[in-house]
Amino acid sequence: MKARPLVLMVSGAAPPMMDGVGDCTDRLTAELVRLRPDWRWAWLCRRPRWFHAPVVRHGGIHLVRPCYGWGRSGRAAAAGAVRALRPSLVHVQDQTHSYFETDAAVRIANAAKAVGAPLVTTLHEYHVELPSVVHTTDLVRRSDFVIANDPRNAERSLSEAGRAVDATWWSGSTVLPPSVQPARRPGAVATFGFLNGLKSLEPVAEGLKRLRAEFPDLLWRIVGPFDPAGNSLHAELERRVGGVGVEFTGGFSVRDPRLQTLLAESELMLLPFADGASERRTSLHAAWACGLPAVTTPPPTALTAIADGDNCLLVREWTPDAWADAVRRVLTDPQLADRLRAGGLRAAERFSWRNLAEKHVEVYETLLARGA
Repeated sequence: MKARPLVLMVSGAAPPMMDGVGDCTDRLTAELVRLRPDWRWAWLCRRPRWFHAPVVRHGGIHLVRPCYGWGRSGRAAAAGAVRALRPSLVHVQDQTHSYFETDAAVRIANAAKAVGAPLVTTLHEYHVELPSVVHTTDLVRRSDFVIANDPRNAERSLSEAGRAVDATWWSGSTVLPPSVQPARRPGAVATFGFLNGLKSLEPVAEGLKRLRAEFPDLLWRIVGPFDPAGNSLHAELERRVGGVGVEFTGGFSVRDPRLQTLLAESELMLLPFADGASERRTSLHAAWACGLPAVTTPPPTALTAIADGDNCLLVREWTPDAWADAVRRVLTDPQLADRLRAGGLRAAERFSWRNLAEKHVEVYETLLARGA
């Protein structure tokens, strides 16, 4: 009888830790297990606390958690776990922040090669501005199949590693819409995601201030982890954009019903990406999945996935007036709002985890067949 393949997924963290890449990996792996229930599946990551069990069951698979952090001993333990498991294929979900800017993913890749397992890498980010970019480049050069989740990361793979990616796909919504749609809250608008330098909130804040005379019920909910006491960027954001009509809700697990409700009852989603919208933006995918009109910034290069006036409304100028005009258009034009909702739902279906998982299975089967 032919042995069932063991596919080992790798990410820096996994639920219940709040981590965008970990949440994406969770959604993808769940669909992969549904598509190939006869295969064996495992997921290598770090554990939330040092005292947590190194191996647990999660969604029908084993979470293998040999380390708490990615220091020297943690990296060695992770590589040792790969050698002990002897997987048939290893898939690294790479984002250097997830591995604390270390070469952990490279060491895991070397262990995969040592046991003869083909290596797949998904590039969630390619941080050319960081010294740790050398680790991403090393990982790409060791990979048998490289996936970029948007064209920018594909371009950086070619320029930095001299390696054209094998596929450019996407990262879907980590938030599922609620089973029962709550009543929409008039005037509620949301911005969802991790608060960092990739979101420029000040022009949005000023634009919304200018709209409050027209829309006295306007409430901007900024949804995501928020720690102004311990994070200087968050403290500065609170100072600059906080005030009347602004609510920092804090972060929630992507499976928390409160998060689903906060998003689904909003009238629209505001996503001011400093470097533009793209297929890797899980917050944009969340707006689509929840049927929210998305108001966002243009991608750096033309993308057919980002369709202005169909599945989003693009703000092409970084000015308060431009943001105020875009929000006003959606709040006062029901036909436009309905068109954006419908276009977003079509995009959510196109960029579903099921569709993405089917593409992954094809790649896995091809690589496994080569080593059979």
